[in-house]
Amino acid sequence: MKKNIVSGIFFCLLFIFIFPFIGQTRDIAPIVSTDWLLANLKNPKLIVLDVRRVEDYREGHIPGALSAFYRAWAYQKDGLFGSLPEKDDIDDTISYMGIGYDNWIVVAGCMDTPRLSYQSARVACTLQYAGIENVALLDGGINKWIKEKKPLSEKIEHRKASNFKGNYAGEVFAGKDYLKEKTGKLVLLDVREREFFTGEKKMDCVAKAGHIPGALNMPTSCAFNADKTFKTKKELTAIVEAAAGQDRNQAIITYCDTGQCCPIWSYLMKQILGYTNVRLYVGSMQEWTQDPQAPVTINNSKPDTLKSGN
Repeated sequence: MKKNIVSGIFFCLLFIFIFPFIGQTRDIAPIVSTDWLLANLKNPKLIVLDVRRVEDYREGHIPGALSAFYRAWAYQKDGLFGSLPEKDDIDDTISYMGIGYDNWIVVAGCMDTPRLSYQSARVACTLQYAGIENVALLDGGINKWIKEKKPLSEKIEHRKASNFKGNYAGEVFAGKDYLKEKTGKLVLLDVREREFFTGEKKMDCVAKAGHIPGALNMPTSCAFNADKTFKTKKELTAIVEAAAGQDRNQAIITYCDTGQCCPIWSYLMKQILGYTNVRLYVGSMQEWTQDPQAPVTINNSKPDTLKSGN
């Protein structure tokens, strides 16, 4: 009897320690190169999501890619430009694309402007929020694919719809209440360019200039090279550790103006650099500044920002 009890305790402890890591293994890298994608285009597990405008997709896209316009994943609702769709709506979108848990998803977007270059990460984060682990970003986006003269197709692709039901993790996105609750207990990263962080400039959609008190500035542009590919892991580590510290378990929130660019650092920190407790504030400054009780700091002269990337 005692032996059975001891064995039961052992297996319970083993389950407790192992369970958090179940489902977290990857079959593909978080960022894939154009060469990798070309070599894997015929893999039946692979699905490429083209998040550009439909008209851009029709003009030419990666062979086999599905048109998955960004606005299906983050749309305007209740006055916010980058609202998170309801879970049922996310399930419907993923089902329409014919995506299942065993697929490899590569999200590819346009890199013509900073705003467009950030959209792929928001889609990737939403897919992972729904419980799909094998999601990757195409390094350099479709721009790099075209520049390298890799094959393009004008065929409108469709897949047989799946019956996807998300296994929603809940730790990808953060709301205003969570941020207020955790004030003083987390690292808050404002990933806008410095002039917006300090309040020298303001987006029209944001009610007040400045940033959330206590936030540090880590511009999203710092993550990219001049050709819009991502910097090396070593370079990214140096940037993040200078702002957020070395504690990989520290609670961290990234935010921007509308929830569109803050997914870049959130994705990189979790998927590349090993930070385990990072969320992105989906409402960001647009929602924060609508609340008259939410404080805003202007013209912070402290050396708490990084230089913009190329």
